[in-house]
Amino acid sequence: MDAVALMGSLAACAAMVGAAALTAWRVDAVSRRGGEADDPFWLAFGGAVVIAGAGVVAAALGAAWPAFVVGVASSTAAVAWTWRRHDQRHRRAEESSREAARKDLQRRHDDVLRRWADYDVDPGKAIHYPGMHDSGNPAVRPVVRAVRAAGSARDAVMSSPGDEAGEARYATAVARLEHAFAAAERDLGALEPRRPGRHRAIPGRP
Repeated sequence: MDAVALMGSLAACAAMVGAAALTAWRVDAVSRRGGEADDPFWLAFGGAVVIAGAGVVAAALGAAWPAFVVGVASSTAAVAWTWRRHDQRHRRAEESSREAARKDLQRRHDDVLRRWADYDVDPGKAIHYPGMHDSGNPAVRPVVRAVRAAGSARDAVMSSPGDEAGEARYATAVARLEHAFAAAERDLGALEPRRPGRHRAIPGRP
């Protein structure tokens, strides 16, 4: 192989590596932006065409095996890098979604605790509904148990944030707390029914 063929083969191999790297970067960029579903396919197809064309040029110049090795290695590395980036984004999205769900559960949990505390710190509510803080009241006992269960589940989630089973138990505990608190308010009359609005009779209408 003369110098011209050698330089041409090196240039073709460099073009293969560059095409693989550029294709991987463009596919990753499209995936990151959330483009059309078939965009990555056509980008990958275009990159494969360029890599194959450069390989044909290198093979014509007498560097078939080096071109084959470079093409396979660069393509494999590009696919592996793109897949790793996609997996990282997927994991971050899942963690973000789970974190949002945890915060929502904590907000709901705190909201029930705050509303229950209002029956103790608000003089008007404490006078009108003293039973809401009487742990011996049959209507309040489920609330006390639910508060303890939700607190324990929350502590478990905070100590092991990645435990999906623990997060599911916490969600169940918060739902039971909300249900128990609403039932206690209803049983003790703290939830006053809405009064129907008064409507003035319109002449000519029944």
